Amino acid sequence: MAANIKEDDIIESIYESNKSWVSVEVKIDRELTPDELFNLTESQAGDRFYFRLNDNTSSFFGYHAVQRFKNNFDNKQSIFHEWEKFKKDIELVHPDIEKHHLKVIGGFQFSSHKSDDEWREFGINHFVIPQVLISNIGQTTYLTYTVERAQFDIEQFKEVVNYFEETQIAKAEPVETMGNILRMEDIYVDEWKELVRDAIAQLDETKKIVLARRRMIKFDKPINIPYVLNRALQSERNSYLFILESNQSVFFSQTPEQLLKVEDGVLSTKAVAGTIKRSNDIDEDERNIQAFLKDKKNLGEHDFVVKSILDDITPYVDNIEYNHSPNILKNDHLYHLYTQIQGQLKNNSFIGLIDEMHPTPALGGYPKNEALKFIEENEFGTRGLYGAPVGYIDMNDDCEFIVAIRSMLIKQNQTTLFAGCGIVKDSDPDSELAETAVKFSPMMNALGVVDKNES
Repeated sequence: MAANIKEDDIIESIYESNKSWVSVEVKIDRELTPDELFNLTESQAGDRFYFRLNDNTSSFFGYHAVQRFKNNFDNKQSIFHEWEKFKKDIELVHPDIEKHHLKVIGGFQFSSHKSDDEWREFGINHFVIPQVLISNIGQTTYLTYTVERAQFDIEQFKEVVNYFEETQIAKAEPVETMGNILRMEDIYVDEWKELVRDAIAQLDETKKIVLARRRMIKFDKPINIPYVLNRALQSERNSYLFILESNQSVFFSQTPEQLLKVEDGVLSTKAVAGTIKRSNDIDEDERNIQAFLKDKKNLGEHDFVVKSILDDITPYVDNIEYNHSPNILKNDHLYHLYTQIQGQLKNNSFIGLIDEMHPTPALGGYPKNEALKFIEENEFGTRGLYGAPVGYIDMNDDCEFIVAIRSMLIKQNQTTLFAGCGIVKDSDPDSELAETAVKFSPMMNALGVVDKNES
């Protein structure tokens, strides 16, 4: 075993503790790829998560929830109250490691008022504390083991460490495809375009409604999660990647959009709105970007989002800083307009901010309540975790939440893809349909599927 397990220090810390839970952390001498982690924990399928940040240096993988904060309450605060209570009753043991990496990870459904059976396995609010958490930070790998104090066994802990340090995965033949497609269809296309027309009729120059649509793909064999993840990692280097399993359901998101981050009392967020497709031609892309930066529809849509975020965060932060003209956010398939915003938190109040900030006008519309009412009353199906805040909170109350766009819900051999676009007064239904088709492309690529109508 390569890990330096300070057995005596660990046992002494646990023996002296009066807490109900312990979380023991060590560095392990092996860098594990995401597909290795999923393959090594195949027996835990249905009870795992993976979260890669967009810095390309940090990721978190966990399995076997020892605590599940899951309910159908309207109020998101209930989750954080449970987390705060749990934090007070856990002993953190991490000899020679400066910072303990234990986190609670999960998400809130887009709407607490509208859900259906499709999302039943997640509940409206769904967060987990894993028994085993593997954190890759730069070149260092940490293993965090969390159990009830009375159940802690040093030999069991050493077995877990040894398993991830030593177990080799047999190199399987590469999976070339996801299998044959039995069925692929865009759901309610004509009805969706009609809904766009209805929305336009209700809008003036100050309003916006975001409408989402779906694409269903069914294969002749179960969808291979490590395969999908690997393809996403290869092609989406500038996006967040988020996977959350719950029994037979797997939520998968490749998103460029951060909702908020808190680090050492500083709140940062990005306004992301406005999208064009990226090509393989540098000169063509540059021309498109210059036109994009002057496009009235996209600039107006982006401005909605910036103003809304500033309105939401102003009561909570001081010294707000942001760029007054949007920058270009580059993903492998798309370009977006984005504005970086940050400020000093007045107190530890980011929990309330999640309710305030979500959904941003990029996901709901503006004015927020009016747009949400239209979505909940008229949109086909339920968004669930699509477009919802997902992320983590750590033991120091630092956190990062993202907005789960470019998403799909996987169940065995079938997946439903989600994509949306902002509808404003001068929107055109056919153009909006085309925009959502472009936004399906990251998931289509991850699945290894080509739509001949869009290629």
